[in-house]
Parts: sequence; structure tokens; C-alpha cells
Amino acid sequence: MKKITEIGKFILSLLVLSGIFLGIFYLLARPQNQPFRSEPTSHQVNKHKNKQNTKLDQLNLVGLGDSLTHGVGDTTERGGYVYLIKQKLQKNDAKKVNTANFGKTGDTTTEIKQRLDSQPEIKKQLKKADIITITAGGNDLMHVLQNNFQTLSSNNFNKSMQLAKDQYKVNMTALLKDVRAVNSRAPIFLFSVYDPFYVYFPNMTALQEYTDQWNKVAHNQVQQLNSTYFVDVDHQISEGQYYGKSKKELKKEANLDLSNTDNKKLEKLLSDNKEKNNFLSSDDHFHPNDRGYQLMTQKLYEIMVKHKDTWFKEVQNEE
Repeated sequence: MKKITEIGKFILSLLVLSGIFLGIFYLLARPQNQPFRSEPTSHQVNKHKNKQNTKLDQLNLVGLGDSLTHGVGDTTERGGYVYLIKQKLQKNDAKKVNTANFGKTGDTTTEIKQRLDSQPEIKKQLKKADIITITAGGNDLMHVLQNNFQTLSSNNFNKSMQLAKDQYKVNMTALLKDVRAVNSRAPIFLFSVYDPFYVYFPNMTALQEYTDQWNKVAHNQVQQLNSTYFVDVDHQISEGQYYGKSKKELKKEANLDLSNTDNKKLEKLLSDNKEKNNFLSSDDHFHPNDRGYQLMTQKLYEIMVKHKDTWFKEVQNEE
């Protein structure tokens, strides 16, 4: 009996020593800066889930700009991307999204600014805004193109474009500063312009070059202001279904030289009911169609998510 007891003590001693040895081994083998980890409690798991599923009570979004904000080309006539971004935000981020759409067809950057400065309702809504979206510059560019259509590839047009770009820079700066003066906290998301003629005239590379230059001016101005971001939809809308694909066949078929085309031939070409760009309206070959507005919404939301800390301010239902 005594012998059995001694054997038991010996085994117990071995187990204790083994435990001490394994403990020392774990301490030596563990990386120096790695803390001890414990399984999360049910309270911690639920708290994390609540944060993941959190929605704001409400968001106020104001759209300011031209026909693209107004929603021309949207067959549902519900307001183009302004309506679509409202639906996306309500699905993912807020229980309620209030929108105010101040888009006006045909407005240049200067005319948008004039409306902002003269209409109290626009200022009132901008002051309450948590998010501000802007489409501007397309009509400015189109005016330059229309006024110099026949000299598009000449040095005279280059001079006209340079003067127009300089003035556009001044006008865009003034618009953005006026918006920021009314609301200093809400992020501003400015859309790029695009080239609606690209699929019709892919050989006229000057059109896309000038569009790129126009967007560069706007992008540079955006970078001068806090919480202001550029939403680039240029090439995806300009190139439509050909974006990211070979343009060889498209350019081979499009032999039309825009600078040598009379107005009647041009009008006949653009009156074709079959739209060549899947992102543009077949009614005018200029404004986005439903698919085009969906693309604008997708790109806008991608940029918004990257800068979510600028507009997702409240945290609800946190334990």
C-alpha cells in the first residue's frame, strides 16, 4: 500500500513538472509583442454585430447642377442618380434619406452658382445637407465646342480652348467655394464630364483630349478644398460598351471626319434612333440613359464609401 502511494506521488510530481515545463515553453515560444488572447464574450460579439449593422436615423443629400442632376434621360423620371443613390443609402446606411434636387437643364457652372447665390431655398437645403453632389462643366465645354465646331482640329481652336479652360477654372473654383461657404462640414462629390460623341466619332481624338483636359481642371480644383472629392465617370460613359475592349473595329467603321461634315449630314447621323452607346439616351445621344445613371450611382457610392467618415457621423444602437 505504501509503495502504491509513493508511485502515485511520483506520477503527480511528473505531471506538475510537465505542466511547469509546458508553461515555460509557451512563454518562450510566444512572440514578444503578442498579447494573450481570450475568446470573445457573447456581449463583445453582439456589440460588434450591432456596429456592423448600424444605420443612421437619417441623412440629408442635396444634388446641385445641370441636366445630369435633374435626371434628363432617366425613363422613370424619378431624378436619375439622385433617386438611385437615395435608394442605395437607405438600403445600406440610413433608415431615411431626404433628398433635394436642384439640377437644371442647360446650366453652365456660372449659372449654377448664380442660382445658388440668388435662391434662398437652395442655401437652406445646403445648410442642412450631410452629403452634397454636383454635376457641372458639361454645358461649359459644349458651348466651346459648338462655337468652334468647324475649327476643332486647328490652332485657332487650341487658343479658344485654352482661354475657355482658364475661365472654367475660375468659374468652378467660385462655385465650389460658394457651396463650401454655405456648408463647411458636408463632403462634396463632383462628377466628371464625359464625351458623348466618342462612339460616333472615335477617330476625332481631339474631342476626348479636350474632355480629359476639362476634367483635369475640375479635379485640380477639387483637391484645393477639404472634404471634396472627384467622381470620374468619363471614359466609362464616353466609351460605353466598348470600355476596356479593343476599339479597332469601331475606329475602322467610323471614318467620318467631324471637321469636314456639314450640318445636314451630322444631323442625319445623330437622328438615328438606334443608340450606338449603351450608356446614353437614344432620345438625344447626349444624356445618360437608365444604365448610364446606374453607372454614375455606382461610381458615386464607391467614392462615398472610401470617405465614409466624412458623412457617417452618428452611431445608433450601440451598447
